[in-house]
Amino acid sequence: MNRWLRWLLLIGALAAVITQFMYWWKFSHGFLNLSDSQEVWGQFGDYVGGVLNPIFSSLAFSGLVVTIVLQARQIDMMNRQSDMAKQQSELEIQRVQSTVADRIDGLLAAKVHVDSVQHQQLAFFAGSPMSVSEMVSALGTAATAKPEPGETNWLQWLWNDTAAEGLRNSLEAQTIPVRLEFESLAWMLSQYETLGGSPIVTAFYRRRYNAQLVWLDALGLLKQNVEVLAFFRRSSVSE
Repeated sequence: MNRWLRWLLLIGALAAVITQFMYWWKFSHGFLNLSDSQEVWGQFGDYVGGVLNPIFSSLAFSGLVVTIVLQARQIDMMNRQSDMAKQQSELEIQRVQSTVADRIDGLLAAKVHVDSVQHQQLAFFAGSPMSVSEMVSALGTAATAKPEPGETNWLQWLWNDTAAEGLRNSLEAQTIPVRLEFESLAWMLSQYETLGGSPIVTAFYRRRYNAQLVWLDALGLLKQNVEVLAFFRRSSVSE
């Protein structure tokens, strides 16, 4: 479009030169023999104004149109660049979210470490879970459940029992890394929401880790992880 502006300027300059040349060629008496008559100069002014004013007005209007088109294209280009930058930022955030989620999954899949006494207690209270995730599920389910009427194995529900508390403490130590990763994920998802990210993504992570977080919270292991509770308990319209 800059080429069109240059052409408009060139046409305007040529129009001015040609107009004056035609006047001198038609009415002058010899080369550069200028008249000292006011009437002649008045006619010259009327001629130049009558010929050039419409041309310059047309060129000015054309230049205005070209300028508006240029500005519109620049604004459109800036919007596209902004959208591309936003998409790139969202993709980068999602990549980090996926990396953190993979670390959480790896930590939850890690093998449970308990001594022989705790192993017997674990078998009594929660079966024989092999991974941290299974242990969280087993103990968390027992912590959130209520005994059915006529339940004979009533010891399973006494979570103030020393053995149960010992298992909870063991689980607390083994879930420190995963709870820290949950904090990172909650912070990252909060930033993603603030930037206008897709609610489907945040809803997916809330649903994905809802059970694990409910169990950890029931066991009292998220009291220090306020940001995790604040984010994952917050409901979304899309959910």
